[in-house]
Amino acid sequence: MKKLVLVAAIAATTFGAVSTAQAVEVTTTANANITTDYKFRGISQTNAGPAFQGGFDAAFSNGFYVGNWNSNINNLGAGSSGLEMDFYGGYAGSFANGIGYDVGALYYFYEGFSPAVNGPDADTLEVYGKLSYANAYAKLSYAVSDDYFAFTAANGSTDLGGSTYLDLGYTLPLSDSLSLTAHYGITSFDKDLPNLRTGVGGVDTYADYSLAATYALSPKYSVTAAYIETDNDAQAIFNNDDITDGSLVVTFSAKF
Repeated sequence: MKKLVLVAAIAATTFGAVSTAQAVEVTTTANANITTDYKFRGISQTNAGPAFQGGFDAAFSNGFYVGNWNSNINNLGAGSSGLEMDFYGGYAGSFANGIGYDVGALYYFYEGFSPAVNGPDADTLEVYGKLSYANAYAKLSYAVSDDYFAFTAANGSTDLGGSTYLDLGYTLPLSDSLSLTAHYGITSFDKDLPNLRTGVGGVDTYADYSLAATYALSPKYSVTAAYIETDNDAQAIFNNDDITDGSLVVTFSAKF
């Protein structure tokens, strides 16, 4: 972890040469993960295979932050694989009553995905808002881009802007090193998607949920075992048990 001091602003008085400098501290961190499966909103992005992931964050003392996170993926269609690159920035703080808030935007970029070959564009831009209190949080992500992770609606439209993801979670510390985290998420599509399992009707939502145990090996290293599952609606949307079935995912994480 590195701390840098930047000159954020210089203010001069109306009557002369008096100026002041306000220092803004920046904390930078890097992270790296090795996981047995990369599941995003309950769906495997690596066809139930392993992934190497990593990124960096810069947090400013005034509450702003920016970051980047990356992972190999294998769900780009036409037998292709590539890289998911996430770019995000926002502002976080807390109210006097102890409720924390976080607002920002996140852009998902899929290197190796070709709309000309694979269909609708996978690149997606979301804005999000998050509230937290003690060990619980609620976060809502809203798609502002027309493209939404390459989904196509049952009516053939690729405009799924306005789709949302509600993320609810709670962490229970059991000791200084061990904690349990429960998660429940709901993806709501702006338009019905085709039911690939039955071929009848449409599906506009699906849920994912998980229960995870994290053990801190040291301040820098930790290991997490998580059981991640989706509901029957996810199976109807994707019609691929390999990526929707519940499974145990083990992740080794490092922070620098």
